[in-house]
Amino acid sequence: MGRCSSKPCCDISDVTTLSENRLISVQPIVDEKLAPTPPTLRRDDIISDISMFKKVDSYAAKAPKSTELSLQNLSRYLSKASKSNLGRVRAFYYWICHHVELDLRFFLKNYKKPVAAEFTMHTKVALCYGYAELFAELCRLSSIPVKTIYGYLKGYGYNPTKPFKYAHSTNHAWNAVHVVGQWCLIDCTLGAGTVDEEGHYIREFENFYFLTDPDQLISTHFPYMEKSRKESRPWQLLQKPVTLQAFSKHVNRTITAFKWSVELVSHSEAVIPVTLSVTVFLKGTSRTLYNVLARLTDINGKILKRYTLVQNPDHNLFSVRVRPPKVGKFRLTVFGSTDQNDTTLHEVVSYVLRCRQTEPIVYLYPKHLGIWRSRSDYQDYGFEPGADSPMIISPRDGDLELTIPTRKDFPVTCRVTHSESKIKDIENYILLEKAENFLKIRGHLPEKGFYKLQIFCKSDFGSYVPVLLFLIDCTRGAMFNALPFPVMYSSATEFHCQLIEPLVRELPEESSINIRFRSSDIIKAVVNGRRIEKGNDNIWRSTVRTHTAGGSLRIAGTNELKGRYWVLWEFTIVKGPNSIVLEDILTARSNTSHPPMTQRSDNQSTQRRPKHTSRIKEKTIVIKK
Repeated sequence: MGRCSSKPCCDISDVTTLSENRLISVQPIVDEKLAPTPPTLRRDDIISDISMFKKVDSYAAKAPKSTELSLQNLSRYLSKASKSNLGRVRAFYYWICHHVELDLRFFLKNYKKPVAAEFTMHTKVALCYGYAELFAELCRLSSIPVKTIYGYLKGYGYNPTKPFKYAHSTNHAWNAVHVVGQWCLIDCTLGAGTVDEEGHYIREFENFYFLTDPDQLISTHFPYMEKSRKESRPWQLLQKPVTLQAFSKHVNRTITAFKWSVELVSHSEAVIPVTLSVTVFLKGTSRTLYNVLARLTDINGKILKRYTLVQNPDHNLFSVRVRPPKVGKFRLTVFGSTDQNDTTLHEVVSYVLRCRQTEPIVYLYPKHLGIWRSRSDYQDYGFEPGADSPMIISPRDGDLELTIPTRKDFPVTCRVTHSESKIKDIENYILLEKAENFLKIRGHLPEKGFYKLQIFCKSDFGSYVPVLLFLIDCTRGAMFNALPFPVMYSSATEFHCQLIEPLVRELPEESSINIRFRSSDIIKAVVNGRRIEKGNDNIWRSTVRTHTAGGSLRIAGTNELKGRYWVLWEFTIVKGPNSIVLEDILTARSNTSHPPMTQRSDNQSTQRRPKHTSRIKEKTIVIKK
């Protein structure tokens, strides 16, 4: 949470003796009859809406300078903010958080300095003990039962791999105050501001630390006073107090995680052992999460890009898969927002990954901004429910065959990218075909690693937008000696044509080639002007002989008796063995192939159609701790 130092910043010994006329008792009154017991009311039961303190806060903010002549004057003024002890305590908290700031110089150097309450009121700077004692003294002067608590804080400099021990000095102080018939917890230090990872103090008022629920504060605060575990344990205010060992192991949950009621589904401990990879699950329970992002850094804070994959497998359930690049320690931080239009992301949780073993080659994930998922409204474009799953596909030896169910005919195209490949025209290794009730995507993926496959559909504005998203996992194997598919024209998808053979772009010269494709829309077809006959099951077939290298072979068809022929596929004739049937070549090269289909325009231009995917504006993401 980056709020206070994990090294000692205060202790009871920090109290420096001042002159008698300036020293106010630092021993807050605690009625022995008010033993520390778990509260019956939660914070939300007491504070239905933080705006209920609007008048109290306004009154405290207007405190005249004259009230600071003495603690009695200040307490007397602030106590008039409300007739209830709850309102008075709120006034004390608000005034302190807005008038006293952390003494950063002493904080970072871990120096001792005076912390008597009146000294803090006059200087307006303090360490955590000064905050706690000023709050306690104001309560004492208003006869409100209060307790100053010392203990351990997971704050600035906190290292999950170095657990707290009772032999260590305590490093923080906060308060318990008795209001609304129960003990409640308050931390004025953290309510006033934060210290970020770079050691900069950020002055920012925080309501979370006013009457914080004990089961939430125990995530970061552990009481330990007078070197007595027995005396300190009740001040956790929990039905089942935790041990220091358990406190050290538990992950440091952020304020954001508590405010949004984020459930850590899979991992509750701060340090996660990793072998090859790990997947962390978290879930939003009270609010819908958007724009979830994961960041992996090494021990030096260097950001390691494209080793994380964020998915949204179910409503408000998110998974973060991590493949560390090497053996060692890493930090995984998950960010998010509850407003889909808000580009400011807030930290939700942070883990330390202790990687013991990695894959021989750790492949990067493809470039992608945001969560790996299809559009939530993909059905509106004509796809059947479930068309977006499974999102991760693992074809054997790079031989991809994906069938996507549809319920209507609509314009569609696709794009494929490899995470690291520099193969020219990699889109030529994917073939997209359209039938009446499904799309069929075939791929001959030439390199190991991950591929990003996007399906684009035409929007109401005429542009093509990404609708479906898939991750192709070829880390186990790719197609050996893969060859590109033939050039496919848009008329082939318009007439619902499916090419059966040949499935390679380059054909050997002076060789016998078997031609087969399926289409119920085509009524006449030709290969380089020579008629093809239609057989059973709407399959068109022919055997032709290629000419010399340098030419091309085109398959064309029409859906009208006297209509124009439209080119469906085009092949290139290259030098090769004479009189060899193509099946023999394909058998010899059965371990190869190539990606995305390139559709030609209906006017049969030999120029490739520009990619339909209009540039997608990438949002600038602001990460906020």
